[in-house]
Amino acid sequence: MKIQMKLHLLYIVAIVLLASCENEIPYNPDNQQPLLIMNAQLDAGKDVNEVFLHLSKGSSIVRLNEATLTLFINNRIAETPQALTPEEIFGPPENYPEDAILVYDAILYKLFRLNTPLHPGDNIRLEATAENGKYHVSAEVTVPQPIESLHVDTCLAYLREYSGQTLYRQYKITLQDRPNEKNYYRLDIWNDRSYYCKWEEYLEDENGSLIKVEDEDGSWHWASIPRDTTILAPRQNEIINREDVILTDGHPGNYDDEENELFPTITNKYNIFNDNTFRDSYATLKVYTPLYQEYYPVEGHYYDHISRKQTITVRLLSITEAEYRYLKALNCLDDGDYDDTLMEPISLPCNVVGGLGFVGVCSESRVIIELPETVWR
Repeated sequence: MKIQMKLHLLYIVAIVLLASCENEIPYNPDNQQPLLIMNAQLDAGKDVNEVFLHLSKGSSIVRLNEATLTLFINNRIAETPQALTPEEIFGPPENYPEDAILVYDAILYKLFRLNTPLHPGDNIRLEATAENGKYHVSAEVTVPQPIESLHVDTCLAYLREYSGQTLYRQYKITLQDRPNEKNYYRLDIWNDRSYYCKWEEYLEDENGSLIKVEDEDGSWHWASIPRDTTILAPRQNEIINREDVILTDGHPGNYDDEENELFPTITNKYNIFNDNTFRDSYATLKVYTPLYQEYYPVEGHYYDHISRKQTITVRLLSITEAEYRYLKALNCLDDGDYDDTLMEPISLPCNVVGGLGFVGVCSESRVIIELPETVWR
């Protein structure tokens, strides 16, 4: 009886998700009519936003030779960016090894960068054409209003993992829901690390031999010049949300549940949620991130001194209902436990008129945490 109930719930969730989307991306491999695809995740908190254009033919992506893009804000043209060149996307070709794949020849899409700032309440419309006007698509979204109150407490805590306990950074994030409206949110946490490194660069003569110099006291040492540099580690944004009631849609668990559950739930990879359980009130999310202490700036290079800085940015994004449903569908499709033999097929919502794709938009509230600088070596 328990297994049968779980199966029914899976079907109900899929049916509700599909029924709530007025416009969905159709999947029909036999349809050979080319369609222009536009995808973008616009963020009012970023200085630069990117828009991707692809051309589909049946179930394949084919080369897009020419395309234009126009950004309208509140019904006025705000920007008409040019598509980026391959060099602007990947850098000059001489930076690639000789045996590397010719990435320039493999580029099928067009990438545009928008430099116009976006603000909450702005009505955004993107219009794109391709192949000398043969294809035309558009998408229209409104930038949501951000929340006004966000508070973050953090500490170190252990989590059960494999056969032992692993130390993580725990966050308790308290937010105030925007009153008198239905709201949709997404949690995003950035971990940025930088390493300040110092070393001595030893000088050589024209024959490649080290140069010796004499000190005032008559001793000798190798001639050198002090050098320093700052190295940025790749940004990390992993979030462990399995203990949180809201982010697990009322089904919190632990490591053992994830490993042993007969019918595991879909992981909320994109950390989306709505205000159903705290409408016009407050909510506190409890999540974890790794400590990220094992990164070495440059393998094989010796430094006399390395100090480490870490900045944590907690972002609470206000998103549209359409984007919430889009990311919810992606949660299913990206999850290793999704089984289309047990669950209804998932269709991605589409808000692009005249083609395919999805344009999302969000605004943010953020809290920045600067951890104390530490001498790493």
